[in-house]
Amino acid sequence: MKHIFTYGFLLFILLAGCEDIYRPDIDEVDNVLVADARISADENINYINLYESVGYYENASTGPAVTTATVTLIDNNGEAHQLPHYSQGQYVLNLTIDPEKQYKLKIEYDGDVYESTFEQVPQKPSLDTVYGIEETLVQLAGGDNDVDNAREVEGVRLYADISSNEEMPYYRFTTHYVLQYSYSVAGDPPMAMIDYYFGWKHVYPQGGSFNIASPPEYSTSIEIKKHPLFFVQNSRRDSVGHHFEGWIVILYQHGITENSHGYYDDLNKQLDAEGKIFDPLYVQARSNMECTTNSKHIILGNFEISSSNETRYYVRYISEKNGFILRPIHELYDIPPSNEMKNMVPEFWQYP
Repeated sequence: MKHIFTYGFLLFILLAGCEDIYRPDIDEVDNVLVADARISADENINYINLYESVGYYENASTGPAVTTATVTLIDNNGEAHQLPHYSQGQYVLNLTIDPEKQYKLKIEYDGDVYESTFEQVPQKPSLDTVYGIEETLVQLAGGDNDVDNAREVEGVRLYADISSNEEMPYYRFTTHYVLQYSYSVAGDPPMAMIDYYFGWKHVYPQGGSFNIASPPEYSTSIEIKKHPLFFVQNSRRDSVGHHFEGWIVILYQHGITENSHGYYDDLNKQLDAEGKIFDPLYVQARSNMECTTNSKHIILGNFEISSSNETRYYVRYISEKNGFILRPIHELYDIPPSNEMKNMVPEFWQYP
């Protein structure tokens, strides 16, 4: 009986350790071509970036820039547009995309040819409804899993309902925020005039997975309900006496193809994995690009054509009793880089 208990206890220990963090030994591999190839049909000038990959343990975000490639955009009528090299692996496309055509990307580099599939230009997207729900977000300092380093942030999570007749109801969302603040400074005696300052700061979300949306799997409906967009915290406190005046949320909705949606979905599964043994395997994301001259050579990245729509919202928390303000902003003013104005309210300023 004692031996049975001992073996059972050892088996329990082994099973309890199945969720330990797995850190594999990764062999050194040759650098491969990486293509950041996203084209917006709403822009007259687009850029495609080419560089080489870096090793898993190398302390760099990208490898060397690829400056000697031949990059060509080809439409389904066979018309080709070569992209000249601009700077540091950046190739410029000065062309208005025809929404009635399909396009593919061709890259010739180091004796090999890489091509994408033909991609259709998605329809310009539109949001039906954007609304907010008060939530509390738990943030871990520096990505640490220690609960003692966690802090709660109160704010508003924006959600969207999307219902359309588009043939390709696949979307990617990006955003950035403009923080509004004000403060006053008393002048020198004897006049003691008070100067009022109105300031703003552009704030960009850091890291995280790609925000993508599509109709539910195994559903005949193309409606998308309660898709989580982005979290907006109630206020930004600082130590210099600035008064918080609310957020301007600049939201971009990108219509993308099913291929691009699948690519981002694969990346999200890897980005959201925690390195545990039952997480999704770290594999190459599904890409619409391949090497046509040597099937053993791979290219990282994906060729994407998107159409985009910009909407803006003013968000400001009032109180626990009165909740928050969320309203659309119809005037899409150009908002300069972070700055302040003295005794003058900026043209784009939003009031509660």
